[in-house]
Amino acid sequence: MAKERARSKRPAWNRRDRELTPGQRALKAKFLRALSSARRGKEILEESLRRRGIDLHEALAKTDDVKIVKGRLLPKVRDRIPRSLTFYEKGKLQHAEIANSEVASDIGEYWSAIGKLTETGSSKPLRSLRRQRFKDLQGRFHRLEKDPQVILYLEARRPRRELFDIYQR
Repeated sequence: MAKERARSKRPAWNRRDRELTPGQRALKAKFLRALSSARRGKEILEESLRRRGIDLHEALAKTDDVKIVKGRLLPKVRDRIPRSLTFYEKGKLQHAEIANSEVASDIGEYWSAIGKLTETGSSKPLRSLRRQRFKDLQGRFHRLEKDPQVILYLEARRPRRELFDIYQR
């Protein structure tokens, strides 16, 4: 008999990625994008959720990452939504599931610093990162690779997409 996945009462955006079906994973990604755009002030959270096809009442009732202030739906500053991210550790590209938005934000700053390193060659943004170690959802500690030579080597090995026209005249 085929094993059936245990159903959980928790919404998709509060569960780990490996517990989700592909459709639920897509819903979680939509919810995270809506929260992110609302936090940055690009659009109102209600409109962002509605545009992405997410039920407002479910988002309000089943997550602690949204609050009502003066009748408006607002995202909280931090969330505890697990998300899967990549980073360099010990000369390799690693994947880990991160427990909250603070660590995810720091990993985003890390990738931004890597982009500046590859464009300008300056390692100052990489050295000025505040978080060097973090804990993933399983409780393992990870240390971000900050050696500029190793990062430049890894970035040079990374495959690039070829941009070309199929129908050239």
